[in-house]
Amino acid sequence: MVEIAHLRPHEEVIEEVVTKLAQEIQEDGVVRDPLIVDQESHVILDGMHRFNSLKRLGLRFAPSCLLDYMSPKIQVGSWFRAFQVDDAKSDAERSLSQLRLDYSVRQLAGSEGQDSGTIILTGDKTGFTLRTPMDTLERCRAATNIEKQMVKGGRRVTYLSESIALQWLYSNRANLVITLPAFTKDAIRKFGLEGVLLPHKVTRHVIPSRPMGIDVPLSLLSDSEISSSEADQRLGKLLGERKVDRKPPGSVIDGRHYDEELLVFSS
Repeated sequence: MVEIAHLRPHEEVIEEVVTKLAQEIQEDGVVRDPLIVDQESHVILDGMHRFNSLKRLGLRFAPSCLLDYMSPKIQVGSWFRAFQVDDAKSDAERSLSQLRLDYSVRQLAGSEGQDSGTIILTGDKTGFTLRTPMDTLERCRAATNIEKQMVKGGRRVTYLSESIALQWLYSNRANLVITLPAFTKDAIRKFGLEGVLLPHKVTRHVIPSRPMGIDVPLSLLSDSEISSSEADQRLGKLLGERKVDRKPPGSVIDGRHYDEELLVFSS
């Protein structure tokens, strides 16, 4: 149980999603899943919308899974943006031109290009690469601006891990993928500590086991009279009375694919 005032986000959020989630949490009377948090810096690794929803509801505590972030068991990737559009090449060229981004185009062999600066891949193995030199943060912002441009034009985006996005692309489930660079753990921690927010849904963390379905009541999260240690004890007692269903890596819950083992609590 971590006091919300001590937590530090590192990504932006979509306000409409925060509003909807806050309403759902208030109606349910519980927080279903914990935040994933670096135990040393209290930088939030996963759960930015949940954090902002709890903050908006005026709660004191957030249930948090604290991690040794620098452990090699914790991996960092990025979320790719997948689209199914009528004309992938034209959509890519239009979006890049509207944003006045200088780019080059080339045919790729296999999955070549996904790590070589190519920012857009299409199903016919065309790669669009930005000519202007950019650091990782600038390239990330350029990629998410392309996403916004396409969504603004009525295209529907699906967020997928790097490997799943490429599977979709080359099996025709998607025909255009915007790639995002991966940040280092040190960079992510630094962003959170310095208050620099990446665009929403950029970093993707894979942890050894992810707890879900803990259903912590809002009455406990809003209690202003108890200490943090007492709140921890109550949370421990609550979870100790629950059953845990272990789900293997590759499980899908609410449309999201998880690369790690899931520990799903139930009464």
